[in-house]
Amino acid sequence: MQNRIVLPLLLAASVAFARFSFANDGNKPIASKQEVTDENETLGTTFNVTRPTDDAGSLRFALRVVNNTTKMVEIQFPDGQTHDFVVSDSTGKEVWRWSEGRMFTQAMRSKTLKGKDGTVFEETWEPKGQHGAFTAVAILKSENFPVETSIQFTLP
Repeated sequence: MQNRIVLPLLLAASVAFARFSFANDGNKPIASKQEVTDENETLGTTFNVTRPTDDAGSLRFALRVVNNTTKMVEIQFPDGQTHDFVVSDSTGKEVWRWSEGRMFTQAMRSKTLKGKDGTVFEETWEPKGQHGAFTAVAILKSENFPVETSIQFTLP
């Protein structure tokens, strides 16, 4: 019985993700990961690491969050920080964290997504001559729909 529900939902999620393609945004893909994030399959995510064609020295991290349902979903955040990106080297040492040194409001906030709608959280990192294997982690700092997803990539 569950397969009859899960498979159509996965197909619908695939269609929703295809609607938000990163292919034509002027970025060269380095790594990408797509997944459904909670047991109710309310939210889906796509996490991309790309190299902007107009800035070969930087990497762009993009976490797309999509409401897979037809109902409105309110994503709640405990403060002004909605997301974070972290990069670790092959030994597990953290080499960059987007939120490091930033200040965020202490007020709670929320983001409402209409049915089948999505939003993107994007940031840029300047690796400044770093080479090798890395792991990037995207974090949605939501109280009710927390997301943490990671992908591996290599810088030549």
